Formats: sequence, structure tokens, C-alpha cells
Amino acid sequence: MAGFIKSGVTLSLLTSVVLMTGCGKKEAPPAPEPAPAPASAAAPEPKPQEPLPARRPGLWETTLSEEGSESQAQTMRICIDAATEKELGITGTDLNGNRCRYTTVSHLEDGTWGILAECNMGSGGKMEVSGSITGEYTRDYTMTLRTQTTGAALAHMNRVVNMKIKSKRLSPCKPDQKPGDVSLPGGDVSFNLFDMAGREPGKAK
Repeated sequence: MAGFIKSGVTLSLLTSVVLMTGCGKKEAPPAPEPAPAPASAAAPEPKPQEPLPARRPGLWETTLSEEGSESQAQTMRICIDAATEKELGITGTDLNGNRCRYTTVSHLEDGTWGILAECNMGSGGKMEVSGSITGEYTRDYTMTLRTQTTGAALAHMNRVVNMKIKSKRLSPCKPDQKPGDVSLPGGDVSFNLFDMAGREPGKAK
């Protein structure tokens, strides 16, 4: 029994010492709040869109080639003036300017142009176009395009096409040419875009 009492007293004393030590211990000061992270540099504002410059009036030669196609590249020459230029489509060889609208035109620092466009071709479906232009657009350039057509009435038209278009101004139009006149290699085939569309320049059908 004495041993038990002695052990109890010892335990009681140890408990008292622990409690006294805990009460007398100073609390550690609170850790300082972390310094706020430095504000990141403001992102540069995107460059405003720039419209493509108008191509110079005159006689233009354009060559179109389709990636993966067995067909040979097509070359044609077309006489344009300022009014016709506004009505031509993205390829510069048809009157789809009123059906295609650019959604983004970016003039990049290296001098190239990036373009995105949408074309409503009616029964020909909806065409989404993306691509780039290198060279001097007003007189000599190369355009690389990816087109994706959906919703066309003819199933085989619903596809993705990658094409390259090289176009350059050759000279002023010939005296006997009028805006919209097109000639194919050899000069045996010629027609006028507006006559084929059954309308006059500047007047939608």
C-alpha cells in the first residue's frame, strides 16, 4: 500500500510540474502572413483587326491547286477594277464576295496575314475557311486555305479541302477587256463573270 501511495504522489507531482510548465510557457508569436505575389505583367492588348488591302486593278493571273487531288492546277486570268475587287470571293476568281464574310483578319508581325471566314453558299452548304497569306497582297501573293463544307445538298461536297492559291498582277487590262473578263490558258476560252451571273457589276441578282 505504501508503494502505491508513493507512486500516486509521484504521479501527482509530475502532473503538477507538466501543468505548471505549460502555463508558464510563452505562446509563439503568430507567423507573418505571406507576402502577396507580385502582380503579373499585364498581357499586351491584341492588335486591332485590319482589313485586307485592295488588290491593284489590272490583269491578274491566279493558279489554284488542291492538295491530294489528281487534277492539274487550274490557271486563269481575270481583269479587275476597284468595283469588281469588292465583289470577288476569297479566292479572287468568283463572285462570292457577298456570300463570304471575314470573321478575323490579322496582320502579323512577320508581314503575313491570318484569316478566318464563313461563307453561306446556299444549297452548296456552309463553308468555314481558315488560312494565311504571304507576299504582297496588292500585287503578288500566295494564299494557303483550309475549307470545310457542311450542309451541302450534294453529299460529296461536304468535305475538307486544302488548297493553295498563287496570284499576281501581270499588267493593266487589255484595251478590249472589261472588268470581270476571264480567260483560260491558250486564250481559246473566255467569259465574263457578271454575264454568267446574269447581272451587272454592283447589282446583286
